[in-house]
Amino acid sequence: MRKMKMADGSRQMADGYSFALRFSFLNFIFAFFVLNYALAQSPSIINKSDKTETVDGKKYYIHSVEKGQTLYSISKTYSVTVDIIISNNQTASQGLKQGDKLKIPFNGSADASKKEIEKQNKAQAKQDKKKKGKPSGADSTKKEVTLSTVQDSIITPIIKPIGDIHVALFLPLDLSMIERLNVGKIAQGDEKIPEDTRIGIEFYEGVKLAFDSLRKQGFAGFLHIYDSQLDSASFAKLMTKPELKEMDLIIGPLYGKKFETVLKFAKANSINIVSPTLLGNNMLLGSPNVSKLTPSFVTQTEEIAKYTVEKFAGQNIIVFNSTNAKDKSYLNTFKRTANSLLSQSNASTDTVKEVTFVTLKSFISKTKANIIVIPSTNQSFISEAISKIYLHKQNSKDSIIVLGLSNFQEIESLDFGYLKALNAIVSSNTFVDYGSADTKKFLLKYRNEFKTDPTEYVFAGFDVAYFYLGGLQKYGNALQYKLPELKQKGIQTEFNFFQADKNSGYENRGIGIMKFDNYSYVRVK
Repeated sequence: MRKMKMADGSRQMADGYSFALRFSFLNFIFAFFVLNYALAQSPSIINKSDKTETVDGKKYYIHSVEKGQTLYSISKTYSVTVDIIISNNQTASQGLKQGDKLKIPFNGSADASKKEIEKQNKAQAKQDKKKKGKPSGADSTKKEVTLSTVQDSIITPIIKPIGDIHVALFLPLDLSMIERLNVGKIAQGDEKIPEDTRIGIEFYEGVKLAFDSLRKQGFAGFLHIYDSQLDSASFAKLMTKPELKEMDLIIGPLYGKKFETVLKFAKANSINIVSPTLLGNNMLLGSPNVSKLTPSFVTQTEEIAKYTVEKFAGQNIIVFNSTNAKDKSYLNTFKRTANSLLSQSNASTDTVKEVTFVTLKSFISKTKANIIVIPSTNQSFISEAISKIYLHKQNSKDSIIVLGLSNFQEIESLDFGYLKALNAIVSSNTFVDYGSADTKKFLLKYRNEFKTDPTEYVFAGFDVAYFYLGGLQKYGNALQYKLPELKQKGIQTEFNFFQADKNSGYENRGIGIMKFDNYSYVRVK
């Protein structure tokens, strides 16, 4: 089992940590999942009221709100929109309480209400266009928010009723296996919970803490949890559920095949969707409704190139060619970015030198620091390269600094002694400052609730939920267009979104630079 000394001096294991403590709560966690899963997929039945009232010639149902009912669920029962309920009940936009009486128009009256709302929306959009104002923020005292987003001279009116916010969360829970679990064996370490399910549980734990915190701050929304760990036929059936089309945001699934399916659904139904974990940027092409949190390796390579030139221009900069076709784009990205910046630098007239195992020694300098960059995702190649560079340094005493991508931190075969001797520097899209007040507060809250320490997936779940759910509460569905402006730091994730063009999605480029020092990675930028 590999251990890593973290920046705060504590030691955390890559796996096998606190299993007895964590899984003593397994029954509670899964019971909570089952409850939420059932509520998300099979809302409790709401009966139409038999009480009616006629006001100014219009006939209304008088609905008495019961515990757990929402504007969304009530609107479905009466076959009207949330807008119509709000337009006839001014206080409904501020939330519902048990015992509230709602006036809900009969079908004929509902059609008249709908036409009136559409008329008001068109008038408001026209007025906003004349003013050329900025997008309005969400205001809980208004019945609805009309937003005009200006992008590349295109004005798109977006109308979002203020009231319930519905977010779908797809996680690999595999709820069908609950009956097969032996909690006693898991607690004793004789049986392990499947890896994907463990990740799903940990991600949810973080989401739950964020959701609870936002609730205390007045978040008016609902989280619908769906199990993505299904066979193809069951998952396809899940995607036909009508309530999914009413979601304001979809988070997940965490993995590629299922995410592609949900992405197509989200695009067809004009729903914004978030990928918390996937690396590739292909999902962004032609999909402005998508945002992804994990920077691609190409983007990480660009940041490593910028840092290399910023810190080491004038030194001997070398880039390793793995000769692996999958690494070619990273190699070319580094050379293009670094050479462009070097040509603008007064510190050097050199360009990047490309080497292989065969040619490395002939390009090593005896008078300058050798900055060797390994832009590769091939773990075997990286391990071999680090070993050979280390042995060369031991024999020659040449000055060498090695730089790589975030995957360095995941390679079990890399010797910590080698990384220290080579002054290893890597890109990273995750970093937890254990000394910050916010982190200490989060750790205390998490430990009190779950009786163990959080993992990277717990941090990820918290950051994703706190950022997006809080953003929806504040900006409504203008959030997607405001992503590049919202530069924030979560517990683990730094949010810094970039959109290549108006027809593409948003990539998070919140990347830090970490140096391996005293057997831990410490952020240096």
